[in-house]
Order: sequence, then C-alpha cells, then structure tokens
Amino acid sequence: MSNVATKANVRTANAAKEAFSEYLTNTNLDSRQIYFVNQIVEYIVHNGMLRDFSILQESPFTDQGSVVDIFTDLTVWFGIKKVIDTINDNAAA
Repeated sequence: MSNVATKANVRTANAAKEAFSEYLTNTNLDSRQIYFVNQIVEYIVHNGMLRDFSILQESPFTDQGSVVDIFTDLTVWFGIKKVIDTINDNAAA
C-alpha cells in the first residue's frame, strides 16, 4: 500500500472514530454496545459508508446480539443511526 493510501486510510479511520466519539466516550455504553459501534466504525473505514442497514443483521454485527437486543434504549440507537446517515451524506456529497 502506498504512503498516500495509508494516510488516507488513517484519516478515514480517525474521522469515523471522531464521528462516533460522543457515543464511545460520553454515553454509558456497555461492552456489547461498544463492540457494535466499533464494528460500524470498521465497516465504514473499509467501505467508506454504510448505506445498506441490512448488513447490521449479519456477523460480525450480530456476534453479540441483534440491534434490538443490544440497544434496549432505542434513542441511543437512533443517535448512532443519525451519525451513520451524516457520514453517508458527506461521502455522497
């Protein structure tokens, strides 16, 4: 991998982590929720966006339970979904 590609991947990873930082640092997430959010970050880093939410019903996202099992407080899930939608909108712009 070229140095330019490596720097771009690092920037993408940092931007994805920053986008979800509110949920990873300011919300009392349990270990399953943190795992789930980290899987979303990894997916976005590798794919640039997450448009097809049905992917969240597959492994590795479901390795510790479904979205409904993991996020019993759906307001937290809707906040995370809003971050994903913002990333998707920015990637498409």
